[in-house]
Amino acid sequence: MKTLRNISYIFLFIALLIFELLLGIFSEFSDLEILPFLILLFYISINKFSNAYIPAFFFSGIYYDLFYTSSYLGSTSAKFLSIGIVINFINNKLNDNLFIEFLVFLLAVAIYKFEFIIFSFSSIQLTIVFLISVINYFLFKLINITLKRDVFKKSI
Repeated sequence: MKTLRNISYIFLFIALLIFELLLGIFSEFSDLEILPFLILLFYISINKFSNAYIPAFFFSGIYYDLFYTSSYLGSTSAKFLSIGIVINFINNKLNDNLFIEFLVFLLAVAIYKFEFIIFSFSSIQLTIVFLISVINYFLFKLINITLKRDVFKKSI
């Protein structure tokens, strides 16, 4: 049963990664992106991180490296795993506060868009990363609120 659950996580992560790539292809704004895979990665890192998700992070990164990048095999897996581990560690050490949670999400976006920042470092690129993090953090909070048990008592 655990094997079936782990395989279903792998397929779910890869399907969401493909959906994110399709959103990037069909979006009108090429710089401002909606990143559902990062939102899932952040949600799992904050709320439900366990060893069961590590193969899903690993195989989705391998899939991404095989078909969509020209980087070394496993570099995206390492990036996904490092986002999960770093975000979980920082979230456990810091207080639960909206501003701190946004800064942690901004760090996750910075790690996720590491190549984008490094290869063309400028204030415009940093502004784009900040805007991407604001948009996706808002979506994360909406998803997080709707996944709670009592939706009507929560506020954004």
